[in-house]
Amino acid sequence: MVKNTFTVQNKNNKILTRIIIFFGMLIITNISYSCLKKNDQPPVYAEIPDVNFKAYLKTIVPLAFTPDNKFISNHPSVVSYNKLMSINRKDIASLSGIEYFTSLTEVHCSDNKLVTIDLSKNVALTKLDCSYNKLTKLDLSKNVNLKRLECYNNKISSIDLSKNPNLEWLNFDRNQLIKLDVTNNRELKRLYCSFNHIIILDVSKNLNLYILECFRNDLTTLVVSKETIFLNLYIDNSIKCCHPSIKAFKDRGGNLFDQYFQEIAPFICE
Repeated sequence: MVKNTFTVQNKNNKILTRIIIFFGMLIITNISYSCLKKNDQPPVYAEIPDVNFKAYLKTIVPLAFTPDNKFISNHPSVVSYNKLMSINRKDIASLSGIEYFTSLTEVHCSDNKLVTIDLSKNVALTKLDCSYNKLTKLDLSKNVNLKRLECYNNKISSIDLSKNPNLEWLNFDRNQLIKLDVTNNRELKRLYCSFNHIIILDVSKNLNLYILECFRNDLTTLVVSKETIFLNLYIDNSIKCCHPSIKAFKDRGGNLFDQYFQEIAPFICE
């Protein structure tokens, strides 16, 4: 009788222990879930005013849109998006909303109706093509990782590239530049700045420069490095004697071409 009583009591203790463990785990799970929900960021909604840009965003980050078409600016798919954003020829007038894509590395937005672009939050950007728009200014002071910039066929009269030391490729053809300072762009390999109003251009510090096209400007002074050998230089034939460094470049075997891409023969400056 005592043995049976002990056996029953032992079984009851095991059952009680299991119940305690079960409820204990349940409590811990609920606490963990509550903490997780507490630490989760609530959705932050933002307006995307341009309907064409909004339509494109739905194709690359569909999970960032609610069933009632609201855009969640802090959605993980937005803040972690680090691929190409290709929106050429989509009749876009505003890129408002691009600032939420803080991991974005490459943007192609040429041939649209853009008047301004704010890329100050896109600090990971390495490539930008904003050609064939209506831009009058472009601030790239926060885009220190930028390596390639295509900005031809706009209406920009000045550009500050002092904060872009990694720039390797720059195309600013057919703008309204009067001045272009590339002193701090020591990694520059290709520079295209034809059809502007540049008066003075000094590339003597750009020792990595491989191609320079600067014809159809108002150049009175063009300075190239004494150490430049592999440069392919394209200028207006009329300015070949505007600075001694150009003749010195030609005399040491530099590749000098005119505005028609014809090689300029050896010459004498009076």
